[in-house]
Amino acid sequence: MKTGKIRLLIAAMISFVFSIVYNGLVHLVILGTANKQVESLRRVDFSSKAWISLLATLAVSFLFPMIYSHFVSVIAIMVDVNQYVLYPLPFSLVASWALFGVVEFSLIGLIVGLIVKDKT
Repeated sequence: MKTGKIRLLIAAMISFVFSIVYNGLVHLVILGTANKQVESLRRVDFSSKAWISLLATLAVSFLFPMIYSHFVSVIAIMVDVNQYVLYPLPFSLVASWALFGVVEFSLIGLIVGLIVKDKT
């Protein structure tokens, strides 16, 4: 396997671990109280579908290094604004999600950049 592909794989794996830890900190600790406001909207069978969220996070971790430089901030804000339109969510919570999403993807971009950048 070429060095560039190995670096990409390492960056994706580190991004995945970072995303799990970061989202746990943000959604369970920092925004824990605010997220309780929308708890009644959550699926009753959420626990049985948590693997889908992990799989999606893993997919984003591999796709992210390829798209970061062009679309990261736009994607994070669009996803959260769409949630505001679809569900009766407090705007302050959606704005917090968007802000933390931009921070998360910026930090992942830094991680990926440090690992994948050309070492010449």
